[in-house]
Parts: sequence; structure tokens; C-alpha cells
Amino acid sequence: MSYKTVIKAEGLDKKFLMFSNPLERLKQLVGIRKNYDQHTALENISFEIHRGETVGIIGVNGSGKSTLLQLICGTLTPTSGSVIVDGRISALLELGAGFNPEFTGLENIYLNATLMGLSKKETDDILQDVVDFADIGDFINQPVKTYSSGMFARLAFSTAIHVEPEILIVDEILAVGDSRFQRKCLDKFKEIRSTGCTILFVSHDDYQVRNICDKVLYLKKGQQVFFGDADEGVTYYLQDLQSMDNEEDQSANSESTARLIDITNPLLLNKDKKVVEEITTGDAVTLQFDYSCSDINLVGGLSFVFNLYRKDSVYVCGTTTEMQEANIRKDIANGRVCITFPSLDLLAGIYNWRIAVNDSEGIQILSELVPVCEFKVKDTFKTVGLYDIEHSWSLEEIK
Repeated sequence: MSYKTVIKAEGLDKKFLMFSNPLERLKQLVGIRKNYDQHTALENISFEIHRGETVGIIGVNGSGKSTLLQLICGTLTPTSGSVIVDGRISALLELGAGFNPEFTGLENIYLNATLMGLSKKETDDILQDVVDFADIGDFINQPVKTYSSGMFARLAFSTAIHVEPEILIVDEILAVGDSRFQRKCLDKFKEIRSTGCTILFVSHDDYQVRNICDKVLYLKKGQQVFFGDADEGVTYYLQDLQSMDNEEDQSANSESTARLIDITNPLLLNKDKKVVEEITTGDAVTLQFDYSCSDINLVGGLSFVFNLYRKDSVYVCGTTTEMQEANIRKDIANGRVCITFPSLDLLAGIYNWRIAVNDSEGIQILSELVPVCEFKVKDTFKTVGLYDIEHSWSLEEIK
């Protein structure tokens, strides 16, 4: 990989003027008076991206990702600071942007290629590759206004990647394609990256970002939180997502003293009964918690629950003592619950638990804590996904 800098941002700010009505905007334009609010979309953003790098830009909606891409492309100008770009950009900032809805797919290929600076001969040379990759059949000869969003995405992406850009910018366009098309796009990313193309990629799919990106830029409310290693940046992002998702739950849990059942002291322990926050795939662990019931006779009996989630709220698994028909007493008012996992074969990521106490039939939730016992898993990258399923390989020749 070359270390030539192709994108450099220094102290980049972008503010938008917010007017209460069009008349106030007109007054400001003619200099009568200034009556507006300012919205800061980006503040003090600084980074360098080198030739051949694939950089993921992550953050919740409204964090400034699209604004930053528009500043890089030159469709917006910064309020202060600077962004310098060295290379021809092909950008997919919005589905259908740059397409004339009345033109056919073929006509729009020529239109976009011309906007990118290609001659007709150069466009003729890549035309069949664009059409084959888009794979929309006879619709290529129909006006694009008749296309579905998935067909739009196919044609737009195919055109963008075949004009041989030095910098490719993609803003969440893959979200509208089917899984087969997304797989083709990811494979194409890797192919064009090997030619030295720099890729800026916006996505909410943390696995996708970790899989194809060298670095990430994490934006939060217009501020730069992190720029660097993809795994580390995604970890910060998922931690913030989990915190936001569970603020209300944590507030509710703080009122647990008013409940009939009180859950306390949730712990994740290793085989030596020590509290752990990081494990390796295959380690033995025990999830443990205490509970107390103020009136076991009123409740009539208890059952217990665990659920395991990845940090981005992907549900991994869960069960109850009722589902498992566990041989435990249901009438203990004060107790300690232990769930032992002899080999927790989770793959790399950050995870947490939900624990709960239900009624004796497992129907009514009497008390719960979520999230608890957050932990990180390290693996050897011999398998990808959520779980390392035990397996073996064999091959025999067919004659």
C-alpha cells in the first residue's frame, strides 16, 4: 500500500444557517438583518487517508457522515478549515443522484461517464462490463424512472466502479441491494482496492465495516470521536450504541427496590471463579446472580432466564429453566443462580447478558436486569460470524 496522502482534512467545520421562514432567508441575503440559528454539522475534523486504504465512516444518523462526504466531493464548502483531495472521485452519495429519470439505463451510463471525464470511446470500452455487473436484464433499455430501488442501486454502483476512480465514495447505497448483489459489491471493493483505489464507505453494519475496512472514522454529533484501527473504532461505536439503547432500562432498573423480586450481584466468572471482562473463544465461564423474593408464597414459585446479545443488539441465544426442564427448586425465596458454559465458542466481539426471574410457569417477568456483565471475546480469526460451530472437513475425489 502506498502512503501517498489522497485526502487530508484539517480543522474542518461546517455550519448551516437555520431560518424560521423563507422571508428571513431573503432578508439575510440582501443584508437587511440577520435573524437565524446556526446548526453545527461538523466541528474540528482532522484526518489523513492514504492511497489504497479503505476507510469506514460510522456514526448514528445525524452525526455528520453525509455532510463530510459532500465536503470531500466538493458539493459543499467548509465554514472553516480545509479538505484537500488528490485524485479523481467517483461518488454514490444518494441513490439515483446524477441520473436523469427520463433516460434509459444505457443513456445514463454515458451521462455519468461523461460527467466523470470519460470520452465516448472510453465509455464504449467499459459499457459491457457495466451492464454485466448491474445484471438488470432488458431493463437497461428502459427509462430509469421505471426501476426499483434495487435496480437503481445496481446500475449506479456498477457505473461508479467501472469508470476507474482513484477515490470511490459510497454512502450506504448497499443497504438497498439484495444479499447476492451486496456480496458482489464487497468482492468488487476488494478487487479495486488491490489496484490502489481509495474507498470511503459509510455503513451501519459493523461486521461489514470490520471485514473490509483498514480504518474507521467515528463521528458523534458532528465531533470526531476516533480515527484509526477498524476493530477498535467499531468497538467504541458499539459501546455508545449500547449505552444509548439502555439508558431508559438502566433508569427503570434503579427502582428495583420497589419490586417483589430483587436481582443483585450479576457476575461473569472464569473457571477459577474470578470475574472476567475478556475471554478467548472456547473458554469456560459461569454467569452468576443473586436474587431475593419478599413474598415467595404470593409468587408461588420462580423460574430463571438468561439471554445473550452482541453489543449491536444482535440476539445470540437464550433459554429458561422451564424450557430446559431444569431440575431445580422453585420455592427458594433467596438464592444464587449459576449458569455454566463449559465452552463458550463465541467469535470476536463485545457481548452482554440479560438475566431475569419469571413466575413458575415462565410466563410473567417478575424482575430483570439488562445489560449486565459486558465482556469482550478474542478469537484467532479462523472462523467469522457469531459462533464457532464444531465441525470437520473431508474431501474425496469423484471419478
